[in-house]
Amino acid sequence: MIVGDLTKQKLTLEFVPIDDEQFKEIEINITNIISQEELIEKINNLEIKNNEYIKIILVGNRNFEINEYELIKYIQNERIIKIKNKTQIAVNLEEIARENTLKGLFAKEMLEKLNKKNITRRRKRNNRKSS
Repeated sequence: MIVGDLTKQKLTLEFVPIDDEQFKEIEINITNIISQEELIEKINNLEIKNNEYIKIILVGNRNFEINEYELIKYIQNERIIKIKNKTQIAVNLEEIARENTLKGLFAKEMLEKLNKKNITRRRKRNNRKSS
């Protein structure tokens, strides 16, 4: 429960636990994890207290595709109630752009567009600083 005191000058909020059970978030960096099976094993090995409910937030660069809904099916601990995927694909666009393939040509085109966009942003920032 959150208890607050509101006056004209300020707002004061205080968290007051009314139950022994707690909701916690745990971040897991998956950059060095190479498969979904390894991720499932890492999650299943987490030590979770009996009075905790856990939301897992996946961060870092992923080397495999993640489907949170599919992943939760393999989690053994019922106290893990949600998994949120905030990871990014671990790719090197410069390396892909050097490939002589359709994928390489596409990556090269996207990098050129990104570079033009970044140059435009820098010019706008520099113009604002000059003003």
